[in-house]
Amino acid sequence: MTPSSTTLDSIRKILVLNRNHIGDCLLTTPTLRALKRRFSHAHLSVSVPYAHRDLLAANPYVDEIVPRPKMSRWLAKFQFALDVKDAGYDAIISFQEKSIFYALVSWHSNVPYTVSLRDGRTQSFYTETVPIEPDVHEVYKNLNVARHLGCPIEEPPVMELQTTPLARADINDLLSREGYDDDSRFIGINPGGTRSPKRWPVERLGQVAVKLQRETGLPILVFGGPTDRDLAEEAASHIPGEKVILAGRTSLGQAAAALERCRLFLTGDTGPMHMAVALAVPVVALFGPTNPVKFGPFSSQSVILRQDRPCAQCRDLCLHDITIDECLEVALRLYQGYPDRPAPIVVSH
Repeated sequence: MTPSSTTLDSIRKILVLNRNHIGDCLLTTPTLRALKRRFSHAHLSVSVPYAHRDLLAANPYVDEIVPRPKMSRWLAKFQFALDVKDAGYDAIISFQEKSIFYALVSWHSNVPYTVSLRDGRTQSFYTETVPIEPDVHEVYKNLNVARHLGCPIEEPPVMELQTTPLARADINDLLSREGYDDDSRFIGINPGGTRSPKRWPVERLGQVAVKLQRETGLPILVFGGPTDRDLAEEAASHIPGEKVILAGRTSLGQAAAALERCRLFLTGDTGPMHMAVALAVPVVALFGPTNPVKFGPFSSQSVILRQDRPCAQCRDLCLHDITIDECLEVALRLYQGYPDRPAPIVVSH
């Protein structure tokens, strides 16, 4: 049941318990925009892991970022629960529907109105829950919470990531030390991924980068986090031309500023894929076991390459049999301005 307008109009202070991972957090940005448009009079606080605060630091719809404690630190978790209770929120909106801890935080806070996506283990702790539609993109799943609250929903929704002047200055300085001026543009590649089935072989990614460099004349930026440094160096070893390894050298905010300077981004199913989408950078996304209908790049400037069956070495769908030529073909078409329509899924045979 949708709450009454009287209940909604009394809300002056909102806490959003956002998701943990980079991509999942960015997939809520259309919802944050919708919430702020509906509750323009309210103070909107968003809780994210401390390491991910750069994702929302410059978001115009977020009034305050509340760092979230690490799950392993019980004292910090206890303090977080006390702080939420003492903050005087009128509403808590949770995208942590599977978390018993955050359900208990919401329940213990004595906040008069709490709403979450529905999960059987936690729904009794919230005053209201919103059903999860099957087989819809995560952006629309999250927007259903905003719709439940009477928020205006824009079509098409747009993911957003704003870079800060400081992050842009930092990247300009880093790249200038590598010999590039502030007007230089790049092709970005990301060899990392949380699991090996999400990672395309780095030698193929490197070879595609070489061919793209020859066609476009642009140098290559190799992205990744601190744990991706070895993969980034291996990918770069296959690129004899101009390249800069950024893996392990940037914060999330600085990585976003670097992505902003890319004309094209090649990546697996990763957080940086969603960062590129939110920055309106064209994306070639190589997908394996993850469902691209739910988690694919939410952009008309994207192409998804995915198998229709497992390869000889995998039991699940993977991306090992995607060829260099297939990737290069769609990458060049996208670089040249195609497609100008919702993201297709190109199935490899």
